[in-house]
Amino acid sequence: MVRTEDILATIRMIHEENFDVRTVTMGISLLDCRSDNVDALCQRIYERILSRAARLRDACEALTAKYGVPIVNRRIAVTPISIVAAGHTHDGFLQVAHALDDAARELEIDLIGGYTALVHKGMTPDDETLIRSLPDALSGTERVCASVNAASTNAGINMDAI
Repeated sequence: MVRTEDILATIRMIHEENFDVRTVTMGISLLDCRSDNVDALCQRIYERILSRAARLRDACEALTAKYGVPIVNRRIAVTPISIVAAGHTHDGFLQVAHALDDAARELEIDLIGGYTALVHKGMTPDDETLIRSLPDALSGTERVCASVNAASTNAGINMDAI
């Protein structure tokens, strides 16, 4: 049975202590979006994200309305782009970053992560291309988040990537 004290404590947390859900994240696989043609790749990525995450914002708003707890950020996480865009040039990687950003903007999603290279066990030319594109990708987009995984407990630190 719900006690009055518990309800009041929850209300106090929400209003006085700024209790909220920091982020809701939806994961989307882009592995089967790969293409040798960068325009086709970007179109597939854009369409995949729009089709899979079309209801994410509404679902978050419904949860906020139902429980009264605000959700601060809506985020999408995608397959590491160094894998999805493998074989493309620096400019191709930038086109992918813009496709991610465009999809997030269209869906009114706050953040889209996955502009990522996993290099803890070694670095491929595609990983290096992504890393070199990071300044342009991040300065030219609004919602794209990037990362480089350069270490793990088992593999240690990849000093070549650093």
